[in-house]
Formats: sequence, C-alpha cells, structure tokens
Amino acid sequence: SSLGGGFVWDDKHLIVGNTLLRQASPLPAITSDFWQEGERTDFYRPLVSLSYFLEFRLWRLAPAGYHAANLAYHLLATLAVTWAARLLFGSPVAAVLSGAVFAAHPIHTESVAFISGRPDVFAGALLVGAFAFFVRARARQRRVSAASLALFGAALLSKETALTFPAILIAYELTAGAAPALPPAPAEAGGRQIRRLAALVWPYLATAGAYLALRVLVLGAILGRGVDRTALGARGVTALNALGEYLRLLLFPYPAAPDRLPDPAVGAPTVAALTVLVLILSALAGGGRASRMPSFLGAWFLLTLIPASPLVPGRAPQVAERFLYIPSVAWAWLCGWVGALLWNSAWCRPPVRRALVGALAAVLAAGAIGLTGLRARDWQDEYRLFSRMAAAEPRSYLAPLNLGTLYVGAGRLPEAEAQFRRALELRPTSAPALLGLAVVDSRRGEHERAIRYAVRARDLAPDGDLIHVQLGAIYGVAGRFPEAAASFREAIQRNPRRLQARGNLVAALVDAGRPAEARSALAELARRLTAEAYPDPADIQMVAALEQRLATTRRSP
Repeated sequence: SSLGGGFVWDDKHLIVGNTLLRQASPLPAITSDFWQEGERTDFYRPLVSLSYFLEFRLWRLAPAGYHAANLAYHLLATLAVTWAARLLFGSPVAAVLSGAVFAAHPIHTESVAFISGRPDVFAGALLVGAFAFFVRARARQRRVSAASLALFGAALLSKETALTFPAILIAYELTAGAAPALPPAPAEAGGRQIRRLAALVWPYLATAGAYLALRVLVLGAILGRGVDRTALGARGVTALNALGEYLRLLLFPYPAAPDRLPDPAVGAPTVAALTVLVLILSALAGGGRASRMPSFLGAWFLLTLIPASPLVPGRAPQVAERFLYIPSVAWAWLCGWVGALLWNSAWCRPPVRRALVGALAAVLAAGAIGLTGLRARDWQDEYRLFSRMAAAEPRSYLAPLNLGTLYVGAGRLPEAEAQFRRALELRPTSAPALLGLAVVDSRRGEHERAIRYAVRARDLAPDGDLIHVQLGAIYGVAGRFPEAAASFREAIQRNPRRLQARGNLVAALVDAGRPAEARSALAELARRLTAEAYPDPADIQMVAALEQRLATTRRSP
C-alpha cells in the first residue's frame, strides 16, 4: 500500500516547500503555472493545484492523507472506466473485467503511489466520465450532454492530455458509435457526415478554445516556451520507439522506471511499433463492423498518448509510466471486451472450461496485485526509487542528480560528488547538478570553486528563486556577505513569498555590519509570516532566532 509512503521527488516541491499552499487565498495557486514556484513550466493544471491547496488544510504535511486521496481518486477513475465499459459493450461481465484490469494494473503504480502523479489520475477520471456521459447522451439521441462538457472542462484544467477528447469523440462516432449497442447510423454522404460530426463536437472545441485562451493568459503561450529543433524524421523514429516501449509496459510492466529515454535509432522496437501502428490505422480505415470496437480502442490509445509523444514540438523525449494512465483505459476496455466474448462463447460453456478460465483470471489478478504492491515499495523510499531508476535507465540524468541530493543531505559528500558528475556527463547543461557540486565544495571549504560552480548554475537557470538562495548561502559561508545579501534580494524579487530567502537576507545583513537594514528586513519577514494562514513552524523558529541575534547585536559594544 502507498499509505505508508512519504513525500518523494516532486512532492517536496509541489507540497512541502510550496509557499502558495500556506496563503489564505487559493487564487495565487490557481493562477500560476503548475510548478507554482521556481522555474517556469509549460503546464497549467489549476484543478490539481487547488486540490493540493485544499488538502493542505486537512493534512498539513502528513503524507498519508495525500496518499489516501490519490487512492480515492483512482477508485473514482476505476468506477468511471467500469461505467463507460457498461455503456460501450452492454455487458456487465465486460464492465466488471474492464474495471478490474484498470484498478489492478501495475503500470498505474507511479500515478497513484506518487502524490505528484495526481494530474493523470484526475484527468483520467474526468475524461472517462465525460466520455461515458457522451455515450449515454448519444444512446438517448441527444447531441450535447451538459455533464460531459463540464467534466471535459475539468479534465482540461487537470492535464493537457484532455485536449485530444474532441478527436476521441469523432473516432467513436466513426467506429464504435455505430455498433449494435447504439442505434445504427445510416450511410451518409461525406458532407452530411462532416456536418453531423461538427454539430457533435463544436461545444467541446469551444470549451477547448476557452481553455487555450486561459493558458495564454497565465503562461503567455499556448504550447509553452520550449523549442525542439530536432528534425521531424528523427522525432518520428523516437516516437515509434517510445510507442513500442509503452506497448511493452502494458504487457510486461517491469522493471519500474519513472524516467526512460526512448532510443533515437531505428531498430527492432521501431519495426514492431510501426507494425502495430499500421494494424491500428488499417482497422480504422477498414470500417468493417467486426473491427469497429478494436478500431475505437486503438484510436483512444494513440490519441491520448500523443500529448506525451516526442512528436509534440518542444517536448523532451521521455517515456514515463504515468503517461500511460489514460491510454491504458483502452487496454482495460479491450481486456474486458475480449474477456466477456470468451466467457460467453460456446467454447467456454462447459463447467470445466469455465473453471479453468476463472482460475487463470484469478492467477493473473493475484500476480498483478502482487507486482503492484512490490512496485509501490519503490515510492516509499527515495534511495530505492532513484537507485532503481538508475539501474533501469542508465541514460537518465535525473537518477544521479536526485541520488546526489540525497547523499548531500546524509553528509556523504564523496558519493554525492560522484553522482553530480555523472549527471553532468549525461546532461552537461544541468544547472541543478552544477549547484550540487557547488554545495559539496562549499561544505568541504573549497569556497572559490563552489562559487564558480554556483555562478555557472545561476547563469544557466536564472529564472528560479531557489538557485539564488543557494548561491547566497554559498557566498555567506565563504564570508562574502555583500554578495550573499545581493543574491538573497534577487531571490526575494523573483519570489517574495519565500521566507527562507528573507531570513537568510537578515543574517547576511547582520554579518555585513548593516544592522539597520537587517532590522527592516526582519520586520518585513515577521509581517509576511503573520499574514500566512498556515505558517511553517520552522519559519517561526527562524524569526525568533533572528530576533534574538539582532537583540544581541544591539547590546554589543
């Protein structure tokens, strides 16, 4: 179970160190990019940010509450998958099997056990719910479902993958929408069919347009600031290899690796993925009655995988298991559909054969649950998580980078240095890895070299406030207090809510012999701390210690 896990990886940034969660109003949290503080990202997911804001009022920094919430959201997604399967197939057996496969599939461990994997769970539950209401409305000969539109809008505010939903609805209308479970549509001329499809999806397109306008307002761009200069052909090969890896993970979800890098070269996985892609596209183009449901399920899988694909401009090539949460809905439905056909077939009617099929299903379910439990343990211990990540994907710079950070915290400086240097080998422009080396050298007393590393890191990634905080701390340890104060002021300018930077500024001003400025900075720090709805106890202790230090300075001759 993930309930015994703590905060790992991105959780520490999005929850533990997120000052927006401590404010009285949720407005700053839902009008910022998803990373909230530090460097800007291309993600806008205000519904997820709002969930963290509200849950912080309940759980504070108790991770079990957030983990329990993730499990509850996964249960809601499972119920949505089950209900949609019932509407799609008209079979209780198919619905139950689909829900069981989705609930227990080990590939979902990352999205559920990792608190920061919540965007996929939110968007998955909402998107499948929107689809189910759409299918029900079509069965009742209605074009628009208000509930479907509302859930689609909420899914957009949870993760960008939801933008593919209008295309999913078109694929459904052209394939499974004409299956016997719904009234069959007559043969239509091309122009009439286009008009019919447009009438069905235009409310969803309008909703997507409103969401994109909101993205522009908050982020300043529709797609973000990333620019990928890789040739389209090379990106296509990488995307095919990524598709092959995703298909493998659906069938054999082991070993776990939250950060895989698809191979950019043509090889056997490329050919296999291309073959599967051709089969899916051929089924879509064939349009035969027998292929309608598989065609739709293939379309769902491909369309919901596109936003995570290297084909998207500006997206770094990456294969992460959480990206399969929504596409795997199609796999769950396929298993339920095929399983129900097998269960109801003439071959399976003899009691002995039914018992064998049931026993096989029980063995598979037990294996899936056991593997899920084993994989969940990786998310309870960061050393284990990042060590396994490094073993499963030696090309990932994130694994050594995070291991190095853990070793610094444990005082294991030689091991930390080795990991940071490994991260720089894999990504020479990694500002966090350079900053890690700076911290290691600062603790060893190699102050000038530490400053050089930290300045290089700042020049590579100047937008975030934390890098200026760390540079200021390194200046302070080196006894260069004016430069330390200047770095802390830069950090405050970039994020006025970060009280750690304000506290460090007060200390640097005292050390620089500027007590008047220090008292002024301390007064502003105390004012901001009082204004927080949920102040951090560590910040309260910091202010008390600084007040005592300033009082001592005032009494000194």
